[in-house]
Amino acid sequence: MNIKINKESMIPIYQQISEGIRNLYYAGDLQSGDQIDSEQKLAESLHVSRGTVRKAISTLIEEGTLIQIHGKGTFVTNHDVAYPLGTELHSFAEILEMQDLPFTTRVIKQDLLPANDLIAKNLNIEPGDNYLYLERLRSVKGEKLMLIENRINIQDCPGIENINFNNTSLFAEIEKIANKKIEFARSTYEALTVGSERGSLLEIPADSPILKMQQNVYFGTNDPIEYGSVWLKGNKYFLTTTLQRH
Repeated sequence: MNIKINKESMIPIYQQISEGIRNLYYAGDLQSGDQIDSEQKLAESLHVSRGTVRKAISTLIEEGTLIQIHGKGTFVTNHDVAYPLGTELHSFAEILEMQDLPFTTRVIKQDLLPANDLIAKNLNIEPGDNYLYLERLRSVKGEKLMLIENRINIQDCPGIENINFNNTSLFAEIEKIANKKIEFARSTYEALTVGSERGSLLEIPADSPILKMQQNVYFGTNDPIEYGSVWLKGNKYFLTTTLQRH
């Protein structure tokens, strides 16, 4: 596993290791059900003690990211429960506008990136094909409340990577460029620990609870356009998710 540690850092090494594994899972390089390397193999590859690796793994087990099965090994926890919460599909911006909640959006990153296996599968493209990665931070009434990570199939939306999404609706722009209507989405929710990278953007501690919404958006049944993650502060609940766009 590609985990980087800095032995000169003030952050304990076991925390760096747990954060590295956590980020591999968040990025899709580790998926639900995947087995991670053994403690011994991780210790040897990272040049740290086995006890340090064990403490990192214990942290991830306690937060629910990993599970140990006696005699088999350590695996990424399966999250297989989905909760449909409505019948109409709206973007988060549209929902905020309907509730008359003032908000601002700031683009953190907007790049064309090569798809790994997970992203390629969800966008129905080949591994290595480019997709648009769009990362935005949304504040409501001045408080940073959600981090939005969109992965967009650019084959149906040529030139979308050049749009300024600081003040532009993603769904509306997709439909305009593709000349197609978004028809539906499938969403799942997970309660997770936010981690230092996303926690820093949302201005909350790394061990804070976070609600992650994973969403696949489609023009038609076999025509995916977007595979996204929305990270919502665990102590805020003011949004609903919906499934059918009219």
